[in-house]
Amino acid sequence: MKRQLTFTAAAAVLALAALQGHAAADSTPSPSGSGPAGSAPAEAPPATWPPSGTAIAGASTTADAPPMEPATTYKDTIKPDETRIYGVTLDAKSSAYVSAYALPPAGSRVTYGDGIELKLQSADGSDCDSRDETFDTDGAARPIGSAVARLMGVDSDCQEANQYTLSVHRKSAATSDPGAWPLELRFVLEPALKPGTTAQPAPNFGSASPTPLTAGTPRQAHGGTSFTTAAAVRTGIWKDRVLPGETRFYKVPVDWGQQATVFSDFSSAPVNGDQSTYVSGGVRLTSYSPVRELIDSSDNAYSGSPTSLNERLAPVSYANRAASDSDVVRVRYAGWYYFAVSVHPDVAHAVTGAVPVTLRVDVKGTAQAAPAYDGDPGTAGIGIDAHDVSAADGSPTDGAGSSSGTSGMRFLAFAALGAGTVLLLTLAVWYAAARRRAGRPVDAVPQQVGAQQSGSQQAGSQQSGYGPPPAW
Repeated sequence: MKRQLTFTAAAAVLALAALQGHAAADSTPSPSGSGPAGSAPAEAPPATWPPSGTAIAGASTTADAPPMEPATTYKDTIKPDETRIYGVTLDAKSSAYVSAYALPPAGSRVTYGDGIELKLQSADGSDCDSRDETFDTDGAARPIGSAVARLMGVDSDCQEANQYTLSVHRKSAATSDPGAWPLELRFVLEPALKPGTTAQPAPNFGSASPTPLTAGTPRQAHGGTSFTTAAAVRTGIWKDRVLPGETRFYKVPVDWGQQATVFSDFSSAPVNGDQSTYVSGGVRLTSYSPVRELIDSSDNAYSGSPTSLNERLAPVSYANRAASDSDVVRVRYAGWYYFAVSVHPDVAHAVTGAVPVTLRVDVKGTAQAAPAYDGDPGTAGIGIDAHDVSAADGSPTDGAGSSSGTSGMRFLAFAALGAGTVLLLTLAVWYAAARRRAGRPVDAVPQQVGAQQSGSQQAGSQQSGYGPPPAW
């Protein structure tokens, strides 16, 4: 009996240790393109953006356009030269934003001019807004898209309550990838301001060229593969690794009246045999607004030698929506601003493994009071709070927007510890009760029950000291 219980308890302890060890190991994700800590870099395919949301099937005509609901993310597919149409119902008060992103699989063939066209139209065919996002001459496939808007009080068209449509058209050359691409779409509404409200103008931080943040201890970040899983980072220095063919997303909380600047330093990397490899547009940094609208993008050549890119946003102000500069117009609300770091697939011919990246995030200015909205702007992703800033620890986020890095694994470890403790205590109680009932030394070998015993004899054998107490 003692040997049996000792073996069971030991097995429980070993299982608990294994689970806790696994949780502890998983709580520190390995950089992209590398194995567990301390091991040599391992070959791994580039991580890609898996479309999320509710399935929807875009129509070919406005009459059959399926309706989209506010504050909802959808997924669909789109073929070359295909147009998909979706319906949105708008009131006469709220501003509206509808985004669409095409997600070509890794290694897809694309050429200059390939991409997607977005158009928001009213029921009478008037164009409310349009965006045309295409690939450059570098031939690098990556997530591509933006958002279109209906702005109340700024535009003169599309101000009435009515049924509107979003059309998404995929442009594709005959030599480009012939397969259908996943689409991710999202529709949000921004409430109007309360009557009589005047928005504060943006503070003036000057026009001097941006300078990178250099003070502070670098911390580890683990960029996500989409807006949904973007790693939350705040003012500070963050390090990550990005594989050729990957686009990694990070999000920065920027409040009303604040200005964000992000430098992305692409460090040197081990060069492959041919040091003459030159990849035009080898690295890229792109900024997006809280409603997934593309703000700006820049790229640089990369062949293993250090280079740097930066994006400086305008100070956040509600009044920016009336600005003449489109890059300023797109920074018209507080919230999470997204920054995507891309490495061209051909960089794999120039360097070995992942490219080390250092993000220098600098959010300047004191947060101003939010304008008085006549409704909750949070459903559109507008606004941040103190918790958003303090929780921006570099971990990727899950679909609900919460950190899914170390905290989740830490919870698993504690849960395993609790479950293991309960198991060991239960075995101890069982052992003690069986020992009292047995009335003899625990090392005594009970008399074996023959296979020919009757049912009543087998029932009587329960008094031999085996099994849980009768109360169980």
